[in-house]
Amino acid sequence: MPFRLRERLAQSIMPRIAEEEYFADEQVRTRLHALIREEGIGGVCVFAGDALKTAQMLAELQQIAARSFRPPLLVSADFEHGVAMRLAGGTAFPHAMALGSADDVTMTERVAHAIAREAKALGIHWNFAPVGDVNCNPQNPIINIRSFGETPDLVARHVQAYIRGTQAAQILASVKHFPGHGDTATDSHLALPTLPFERKRLENLEFLPFRAAIAEGVRSVMVGHLSVPRLDESGTPASLSRQVMTGCLRDELGFTGIIVTDALDMHAITTNFSNEAAAVEAYRSGADVVLLPPDPLAALNALEEAVVRGEMSEAKVNASARAVLEAKEWCGLLKLPAEWTFETLETETIERVRRRTEDLPQISKQDQSLLALDAMKNALRWFGAQEELQPLLKFTQIAGFALLPDVETVQGNLSVSAATNFFRYLGQNYPKDCDFAFVDENISNDEVSELISATHEAEAIIFAIFVRPVAEQGSISLSERFHEIARMLAAGKPSVAVLFGNPYLRETFPANAYLCAFSHSEPALGAAAFELVQRKE
Repeated sequence: MPFRLRERLAQSIMPRIAEEEYFADEQVRTRLHALIREEGIGGVCVFAGDALKTAQMLAELQQIAARSFRPPLLVSADFEHGVAMRLAGGTAFPHAMALGSADDVTMTERVAHAIAREAKALGIHWNFAPVGDVNCNPQNPIINIRSFGETPDLVARHVQAYIRGTQAAQILASVKHFPGHGDTATDSHLALPTLPFERKRLENLEFLPFRAAIAEGVRSVMVGHLSVPRLDESGTPASLSRQVMTGCLRDELGFTGIIVTDALDMHAITTNFSNEAAAVEAYRSGADVVLLPPDPLAALNALEEAVVRGEMSEAKVNASARAVLEAKEWCGLLKLPAEWTFETLETETIERVRRRTEDLPQISKQDQSLLALDAMKNALRWFGAQEELQPLLKFTQIAGFALLPDVETVQGNLSVSAATNFFRYLGQNYPKDCDFAFVDENISNDEVSELISATHEAEAIIFAIFVRPVAEQGSISLSERFHEIARMLAAGKPSVAVLFGNPYLRETFPANAYLCAFSHSEPALGAAAFELVQRKE
């Protein structure tokens, strides 16, 4: 059967899928199976769920594609700091800023390789990482600890290391969010941020990590939802802009791999463009993959209609479909004929590579966890009066308070879990008396007074703070109420704030010392607890 126009376009469609919805909702399964069986979509992007159940789901979907004589699915995911970022049961590694703080590019490469192997074992072929954004705006609500750091040279070195580690495992890396999301104060999940800077500034700062990624041979670049007037004076989001994707990224920077949009279901796009218009604008402006259109089938229909109307050439369609198919070949999913064009290619001539159990990486959970902990060893950073607080062993009694600003949200539940584990690690390392409590900003002054009374014998106070970039949260700050609560609880005693997220809180939070972990991952919790209690020799 010839590879028809619609099938070529379908290679660029990549909807979201979560095993929790897939196994629970028959309608979700029916719609997705139809997209695979009837349309031949190029792949799917994995979100929440259990790691093993996700692997089961992906194996099932690949079987459906095979039985329908469709090319194998290219499966993607956001695993910036490990499979655990999306899937329960995966390994949690330190966030990028922790790796940048340690500044060991060999370790960054090892971490990226470990993440890639774990992803590969689940049936995932494309990791939307590393983050190439330079976090030079402390108020940035969505990048922050996802970035390797504040300077382009540091970010560039670790971006290259991450790419090497990822692609050595035959997993596609994708540097993001071109042309740079680091110096913005708006979350593109909520609205469209603007990069107002002159072209020279963009060249000397934002572009540097992306140029380094291209030089390293990165296989894909994710384009962000950003207005960049110096690249496209119309204000069109970069992810829908020909000037940015084709003119700048392709022609000027010389990138020849896959261009993928950031998720098209984000508010930066959906508040200004319809599902169909966004897909068409992104595709004809240079994107090879339109990621997470709200309605994948309608997006595919719109792409086909645009070609029929003459708004896009078949040459563009062929180039993008070829890029996706060749990426699948590079990942080891299929074998294409030695020389082929879409005029000669038939679906039957695409040879699927059989996935054998012995070909999959054998993942040791213990080895992964030890590597994650090792990566944290040199990442922790002290600020302020470290000598007043460390080691905690010099105190006969301590009290710890977890400050949880988002306690009523799903992310808040994760913060409670992380705080619980941190206090458990701290209790294991600190052999003397210790009391721990959880505090949200709705606590009354009377309740604060009760906590002060209950912990009055404590000689030092530890504040565990879990403020980190979360999609659609829009803020990475602590309210003045939390500052007031902290001053009351400390009551003039030596205090240390352990920052398991936004490190810039040290500039305003009332404490004597600050220990920045740059991550709320499990290894960061354990490493911080050990660091507090025992001074390194």
